Amino acid sequence: MKVEVNCLECDGGYLVDAEALETGLPCPGCGRPLDAGPSNEAAPIAQEVGIDLPAASEEATPAVVTAPAPRAASEVVCPRCNLHFKPRVDSRSRVRVTGDRPTVLIVEDLVYFREIAAEALEADYEIKAVATKDGARAILDRGGVDLILLDLTLDGGDGGLDLLRELSSKPCPILIYTAQDESELYGESWDELRDLGADDIVLKGMNVGDELNRKVGSLLGREANANS
Repeated sequence: MKVEVNCLECDGGYLVDAEALETGLPCPGCGRPLDAGPSNEAAPIAQEVGIDLPAASEEATPAVVTAPAPRAASEVVCPRCNLHFKPRVDSRSRVRVTGDRPTVLIVEDLVYFREIAAEALEADYEIKAVATKDGARAILDRGGVDLILLDLTLDGGDGGLDLLRELSSKPCPILIYTAQDESELYGESWDELRDLGADDIVLKGMNVGDELNRKVGSLLGREANANS
């Protein structure tokens, strides 16, 4: 069983073995001890296996965990499909600027899916990637974004949907990037998203790269490059 931990310094999110809850596990991204406080997924997991999560001290020092093994210390486990993945350092805020190519802003709070999207698109597009709604707004306020790849669930809630609602003047095409069941999206929910300004949806998965390239290329009028 896995317990979700979060880095207070770089906002990275990771899942580690529940048996490893002691002290000392550093964040793979920045090296700071990870926070093992309560989260949407951590609490039910702890209850199922009968583990008491470490509590913060009176001085509000965050609880930390220790690495079960060197390999696991840098490993992310996707909470949806249980795939193991090693993220790049500071992928949360990486920006590639190499020429006059269209810029895609990836707004996704899980490192695993953020990296999948970035690696699928970076050959043809400039990539900016953030984990939060506020991070996305900061980049959009500066301009220069040609397409938004938007996760609907951010910050433990509907942060992506909130961002979609807040974009009163749509700055560019918006491609929804979600793991929700397809039947839930292509009914009334999809009608709502389309009314809010969404242009299309791509469902997250292990082999989503080709579909991402096809739909991003179509929305930006670059089908030839996307299919090459």
